[in-house]
Amino acid sequence: MGLIRASSRVGLFLLTVLMIAIIPTVAGAEDTLAFRIKDARITESSGLAVDQAGNLYWTINDSGDRGVAYGIGLDGKVQGTLNFRAQPIDVEAIAVHQDRLYIADIGDNNAQRRSVRVFYFSNPRANGLTVSYHAYDFRYPDGPHNAETLLVNDSGRLFIVTKDKEGAVYAAPRKPDRQGVNELKKVGSAPADVTDGTFLPGGERIALLTYTSIDVLDASSYKVLASSRIPSQPQAESLTMTMDQQSLLVGSEGKKSRVYSVAVPSDATPTPTPSEDPGAETDVPEDQTDSIQNQKGTMLTLGLAGFVALVAGTVVAFARKS
Repeated sequence: MGLIRASSRVGLFLLTVLMIAIIPTVAGAEDTLAFRIKDARITESSGLAVDQAGNLYWTINDSGDRGVAYGIGLDGKVQGTLNFRAQPIDVEAIAVHQDRLYIADIGDNNAQRRSVRVFYFSNPRANGLTVSYHAYDFRYPDGPHNAETLLVNDSGRLFIVTKDKEGAVYAAPRKPDRQGVNELKKVGSAPADVTDGTFLPGGERIALLTYTSIDVLDASSYKVLASSRIPSQPQAESLTMTMDQQSLLVGSEGKKSRVYSVAVPSDATPTPTPSEDPGAETDVPEDQTDSIQNQKGTMLTLGLAGFVALVAGTVVAFARKS
């Protein structure tokens, strides 16, 4: 009997040590949730832009919304809107450079648009007012393309990254003309199915988002320098720097969408394994998204519980035989 008790104590001790070792590892693997966008008006967040001067992030809805941008606080709550009298065709990206906000009407799923448009606003404020705007019109030198990414470098030059299977980076003229259609210039290659992007601090690197990864490119050669997986998202379409410029934010379309904070990929970051269909746009309903998260937690709990039960049973059986 004493041997059984002693063996049980040893088994309990081993289980305790095992749980202490497992739990921090599991917790450390969790993604960092920065905030959730719960506003009922934002159902297809298709871009994020950090506005340090306004201490907020800007986002826009995908095609179908009117001329409006939403200013989001650090807690994910809408602080206000910027409204403008226009009927965009397919807004897909948003960017901030100094005191200017850009809203890119560059989506073209059927590759039929002869030109695309980028609206811009000086000194944007999320105060609910309707403001006037200026706009640049652009066309590609090699025919229409679908795009969801607008980049602005440190000097204020605009770039559009296409969402093709063989993506490309197109540069706008350094001083676009508001009176006519400006021709873009192809300057480099990009990964397939890019949905958003941003220049990184210093302007020498670009971070591009796909449905499965963040790729960091050299801003001159457009060579991929590093890549990392992104947190699980229904349809990842938003990427920007955090307010402190230390990390990246990754957001998704959908109601009550989650926005995660992730590290900027470096050379030491493992390169993700491509999925069979990284461009599949699977829009998971809100309730299913929560269900998936809950299932993950439940499976983890059941797995740990089953393992604990197995080890405990082995200890008891050994003690009885002894």
